[in-house]
Amino acid sequence: MIELNYDNCLDRNIGKAGVSEDKLGALFSRAGAALEEYKESPPGFMKLPLRFGEAEKIMKEAENYKKFKNIVVLGIGGSALGNITLNNALCHPYHNVLEGRKRPRFFVLDNSDPSRAEALSEAIDPEETLFVVITKSGGTAETLANFFHFLKILKTKSADWKENLVFITGEKGFLRDFSEEHGIKTFPVPEDVGGRYSVLSEVGLFPAAVSGIDILSLLEGAADAAENEHVAVNYAALQCYFYRKSKNINVFMPYSSRLASAADWFCQLWAESLGKNENTGPTPVKAVGATDQHSQMQLYMEGPKDKVITFLGVESGMPELKLDFEGHFLNGKSMRQLFKAQEKGTAGALAQAGVPNMTFKIPEVDAYNTGELLYQLEVACAIAGKILEVDPFNQPGVEAGKKLSYKILEDG
Repeated sequence: MIELNYDNCLDRNIGKAGVSEDKLGALFSRAGAALEEYKESPPGFMKLPLRFGEAEKIMKEAENYKKFKNIVVLGIGGSALGNITLNNALCHPYHNVLEGRKRPRFFVLDNSDPSRAEALSEAIDPEETLFVVITKSGGTAETLANFFHFLKILKTKSADWKENLVFITGEKGFLRDFSEEHGIKTFPVPEDVGGRYSVLSEVGLFPAAVSGIDILSLLEGAADAAENEHVAVNYAALQCYFYRKSKNINVFMPYSSRLASAADWFCQLWAESLGKNENTGPTPVKAVGATDQHSQMQLYMEGPKDKVITFLGVESGMPELKLDFEGHFLNGKSMRQLFKAQEKGTAGALAQAGVPNMTFKIPEVDAYNTGELLYQLEVACAIAGKILEVDPFNQPGVEAGKKLSYKILEDG
């Protein structure tokens, strides 16, 4: 299972910026107590990994949509980032251009930028496309704008336009009313699960199932994470410790292109959950190894010491790709060896520079481990909310921006 290596957070390895081992017990105990508080009345996302019956129904329903050439997810924030993460992690990186693919091409529109909607309209045939419209409230403006755009095109091209639509939405709202009026296939969003915690609900599971991802293994990994709770507990404890030591930037850096999108997902989870009360909230920053060794690492090494780095390291499952070029130091090595050496070298260099860093050691990027990883991070975020004394499940700042945007639109 996934492990968390935090050696490079200890003062014996990174100097005065680190935490002494004699403090770890109290830190981990406080975080563990926070987790136990949640278990007394579990938030909705903690119930999702056990919904195997619902997952089996989703898999059966997904078989009806293999016929489509494309699947387009229309959503934003938690309705999009989890889907992107699962697809990038668990499908072929170049699936959309593979010859002989057996599943639909996968696209996500997660912005109201009209240039993207227009460009996608030109790149796909809407009649050959399943549009999965995801909004818990049923009224998210960006999502509905994209939906209305493609609905107009569908209606002009096909009398059977309803067959090209699936909604994933809450019990009330515009989308729910529209689905009941027109008989659109609809999946629920659990009422007690917020968008950024919804990847293991129908929000993420249905598009994943249509894309051929083993969603039962995804849930099994998340469910088994309950036996490995110290990972989430320790991560939350260390992050909160460093935050209170003015390390208020959490750089999330997967050493895996397949997990690069998990950094985008994590940034929403961490920022929207913990940025509260005008004075609380570690700032998450996305980086990808080894790419950002050549763009951001100079800042982390020699810039302000206000950061803690989270690495994702994949232990196996990568191709070796042996290198042969006589006379070069890479001769006889493999690309995998180079990649892992860069990961370990970067972590070591940061430690030498007094920058705390920790690594999630992931056995392999498969459905099981991806489910465990996402769930561990969700639990860690919830624990951090308890420790920092904020509500990790609301987002009043986001709602305020929406209201002002809508007023500007009405006034204009």
